[in-house]
Amino acid sequence: MICLERALPSFTEAGEPARLGLPVDCRLGQDCFVQQMPDIDPEAGTLDPLCGQATYQGHTGWDIRLRSLSDIARDVPVVAVADGTISRIRDGVPDRIFDTANDDPRMGGRECGNGVVIDHQGALSSQYCHLKNGSLSVRPGMNVRRGERIGSIGSSGLAEFPHVHLSVRLDGKPVEPVTGKPLADKAQGCGDLSGSLFDTGSTQALAQSPVAILDVGLANAPPELSDLVRTGGPPLAIARSNSAVVWVWAINVDEGARFRIRLVGPGEVTLIDQTTNALPRRKANYLVYVGRKLEVGAGTYRLTAEIADGEIRLGSKVRSFSISE
Repeated sequence: MICLERALPSFTEAGEPARLGLPVDCRLGQDCFVQQMPDIDPEAGTLDPLCGQATYQGHTGWDIRLRSLSDIARDVPVVAVADGTISRIRDGVPDRIFDTANDDPRMGGRECGNGVVIDHQGALSSQYCHLKNGSLSVRPGMNVRRGERIGSIGSSGLAEFPHVHLSVRLDGKPVEPVTGKPLADKAQGCGDLSGSLFDTGSTQALAQSPVAILDVGLANAPPELSDLVRTGGPPLAIARSNSAVVWVWAINVDEGARFRIRLVGPGEVTLIDQTTNALPRRKANYLVYVGRKLEVGAGTYRLTAEIADGEIRLGSKVRSFSISE
C-alpha cells in the first residue's frame, strides 16, 4: 500500500485535523443509496475501494442516488463536505434521464450538469455534479461551512439516474477519498480505509455494502425497469383481481445472489413464497418479479423481499398495504 506523501490537510486552526463529512443530508440505505464508487484500478480492469465492482472503467467519484426522477421534487440537500470557498458553479441545465441508446453523449463540456467546486485548505478541492436545476444556493467567492447546503440532488447533465457525483482532488489530482490514495496509484489496493479523508461516521456509512432493494410492489402487470428510474414504481394493485405480479427493484446485485419473495395476505395466509435462481452475472440495476393467478381480495397484505448470497442476507425490504373492496 502506498499512502499520500503529504499529510491529510487540516481545515481547523488547532487540534485534530478536520475530516470530510458526507455530501448529502439523507439516510444512506433508506432514502438515498450509493450506486457507484471510484474505479481504483488504473489499468483495464475495474475495482471499487471496497474490493467490489460497484464502479465502471475510469469512474472518478462517489455517486449517491435517489430512486427516481420524481424524487428530486423532495429537494434532498447536497452539502459541503468541509469548510471552504466556492470556486465555480454552473446552473440552468435541465434535469432528465440520459438514455445511452438514444441520446448524444457529446454535451459540450456540460456532462457534469449543474455543479459546484469548493476549494478547501491544504490544496484539497471537492466537486459536486448533477445537481437539481435551479437549486444552487451558493455563488463564487462565498465561504461555506461543512454540512452547509449548496444545492439539491438532481439529474442534470450526463445522468442515467438522479444522483450527486462527488469527486475529490489534492493538488489538482484525483484522490479516492475513502482510501485517501491517488486514483493514479498503481498500488492503490482496496479495503484499507485507515487513510480515509472522511470522519469515522461517514467512512462507516460509505463502507456499507452497496447492495440495496430500492422498492417493492404489487401490480397487475410487470413494470419496466426504464420506467422505474423515471417515475418510480407503479401504483399498488388496490382493486380486487384474480392475478398479481410482485416486483422487486434492486441495485448492485452480484453474481450468485438469490431473491426470496413472500406475499402474505389476510389471515396470515401465504400467497407467494418463491426463491429465484442464482443470478448468472452481476447487475448494477435489476428488476425481478414473480406472478401467479390468485384471488387478491380486500384486506391487509405484507410483502417481504430479501437478497441473499448463500446464508448471508445482503438486503431486505418489507411493505405492508391494504386492498379495499
